Amino acid sequence: MSAEVLTARPYNGIASQRAAILATLRQSPATGAQLIRQCHAPDPTARIHELRTEGHQIETQWTDQRNPDGSVNRVALYVLHGKDDRQRELDLNA
Repeated sequence: MSAEVLTARPYNGIASQRAAILATLRQSPATGAQLIRQCHAPDPTARIHELRTEGHQIETQWTDQRNPDGSVNRVALYVLHGKDDRQRELDLNA
């Protein structure tokens, strides 16, 4: 038998998931399914709720999404609103 080398992988905890979701939403709106895939967040609705609690203005827009078989699902599209505060210390009017 060959020895298997285990490599340590970073833990994708709740804080990491929130940061990834926020970074994604800063780029463009995203559906829950997109956040699951792109941010490796198994429960994006919980992370969205936590981000809202932190004060982030995230709107839920309901949209229809067509499936390959022609059926339609109604899905949540998350949209981040508000001023980007990454450089808040530079804004003298803040």
